[in-house]
Amino acid sequence: MRSAIKVLIGLLVIFCLVQAASAAVNYKITGTPDVNPSSGDLSPGQAVKVSVVLTLQDYGSYSFPADHSLALYTDLDNPVWNYYIELAGRSDPPRTISARNLPINGFDLSYSADTDVRLMVAVEGTAPTVTATQEKILIRVRQVDEEKDVVDDSEYVIKRTIVNPQDVQANIATAQTRLTALKTSIDEKLAAGIDTTAAQAKYDEAKAAINRASSTSDFAAAKADLTTAQNAMSAAETALVQAEAQKEINDAQSAINQIDGIITYFEVNRSMGTDQRVMNLKTQRDLAAQSLSLANDQMNAKNYDAARIKGVDANQKAQSTLTLATQVREEIGEGFSLNLGSLPLYIGAGIVIVLIIGGIIYIRKKKQWDELG
Repeated sequence: MRSAIKVLIGLLVIFCLVQAASAAVNYKITGTPDVNPSSGDLSPGQAVKVSVVLTLQDYGSYSFPADHSLALYTDLDNPVWNYYIELAGRSDPPRTISARNLPINGFDLSYSADTDVRLMVAVEGTAPTVTATQEKILIRVRQVDEEKDVVDDSEYVIKRTIVNPQDVQANIATAQTRLTALKTSIDEKLAAGIDTTAAQAKYDEAKAAINRASSTSDFAAAKADLTTAQNAMSAAETALVQAEAQKEINDAQSAINQIDGIITYFEVNRSMGTDQRVMNLKTQRDLAAQSLSLANDQMNAKNYDAARIKGVDANQKAQSTLTLATQVREEIGEGFSLNLGSLPLYIGAGIVIVLIIGGIIYIRKKKQWDELG
């Protein structure tokens, strides 16, 4: 009884090993597949060619399981397959099939395990018409077992995006609308004194790309131009926000500099450092400077929207404080200020005035004496 159980267990182990072996992937793609066009999206009707090399892997004593097969497929229209088997460097006559599916029987691929077996496959066709821009299969390879099930991890596929002309036309219209809005924004910012040089350059780049997309019948190229245009417009919009933020920051800094000059005048020329009005100006000035510092931090971090918001806040505070400082100066007037640093000048001027007055008095008295004889 125990011997029978051991035999059954042994048979079960062997069966599992056989099943595991049969489930293995028995090919690999060698080298880099040749795809023409090599990159980019495709337009419907565009000619396409794909070539791949499959090297068969050892399967026990054979290069490939005879009861398995390779199933190749393409979404290309009017496909033509050309393939041949290479044995130890020697090629079989090529075979040609016109169909979307190319099945290759495992029996044709099963050779002695010590034989170098490779399968050369090429498919030519045209990119299919699509109702929406989407990916399509240029070539797909699968290993199928005796039950017609796909072996796990045996699928190899090359895809490419096929462009729908209607999508391109709709995208051109959308891009044109965005471009028009961008131009309006640039003109408004320019009128407000904002530097729009960088934004204008990107606008010009986007406009040229949209014009190319509108004038070509190569829809894949048009789609690429539209991507270029969208990226350029995004860069232009960012440049506008950055420029607007920079102007707010510059205006705020200029106002703060003017406030500092007025405060210096009050403190130095008018000796008003302890005046409540001047102290209030200094407090308001510091608040504006704090907002300006935050705006500069956001600019350095390239957070231009946040920098613009902080810049507007800083500029509003600075302009309000500058207006108040100007009003206070007008209320006080120039007045007279005794500046100790100018004391010698004041003394000199006083002496001159005294001498002039004394001279006038002397002359008048002298005249009176002359008249009295």
